[in-house]
Amino acid sequence: MENVSTREKILAAATALIADKGFKETTTRDIAAASSVSEMSVFRHFGSKKAILLAIIQHYSFEYPIENGLKEQLTWEVEHDILLLAKMQYEFNLKNEKAILIRFKESRKLVEYGIDVKENPTRLKNFLIEYFDEMCRRGKIIKEDNEKLAIHFMSFNFGLFCNKMMDVYGPITSVSKEEEIYFGAQCFARGIALLS
Repeated sequence: MENVSTREKILAAATALIADKGFKETTTRDIAAASSVSEMSVFRHFGSKKAILLAIIQHYSFEYPIENGLKEQLTWEVEHDILLLAKMQYEFNLKNEKAILIRFKESRKLVEYGIDVKENPTRLKNFLIEYFDEMCRRGKIIKEDNEKLAIHFMSFNFGLFCNKMMDVYGPITSVSKEEEIYFGAQCFARGIALLS
C-alpha cells in the first residue's frame, strides 16, 4: 500500500509539472520535490523520466465506454443517440483532461517515444461509423460518407471541451456546457436525420 501511495504521489506531481512546465523542463529532482520523496524513490518506482511520461498517458487515458453499456443505451432514434454519444465524449474528455493537455504539449516527444495516442479516438471513430452505417440501413439518416460524419461529430464535441479548458480565462458565454452539448447534438442530429 505504501508503494502504491508513493507511486500515485509521484505520478500526480509529475503530471502537474509536465502539464505546466513541459517534459523537457521538468526534472526528476522537481518531481521528487513536488511529491515529497527522494529522487532515488522516483527512479525506484519508474526507472526513467520517459517511463513517467508513459505512465501518465496510461494512467489518465480512460477508454470510451463503448463496450461497457453504451451500446445497450442506444435507441436508434437519432436525437436521443446523438445526445447520448455527445455527452459520453464530453465526459470522457473531462476524465482525460490531464493526458490531453500533455498530449498537446508533448506530441513530438510522444511520437519520438513510440507512445500511441490514437487508439481511443480511432476506436470511437470506428464505433461511430458502424452506428451511422446501421442508421443508414434502418433509413433513419441521410446517406453520407460516414467516416466524415464521425470525424465531424468528434471534432465538434472536442471543440466544446477545448472551449471549457479556455474557461480559465473567463467564460465566453453564459450558456452552460449542458446546454451547449444539447444544442450541438440537436443541430447535428437534425442535419443528418431523414425527413419523415
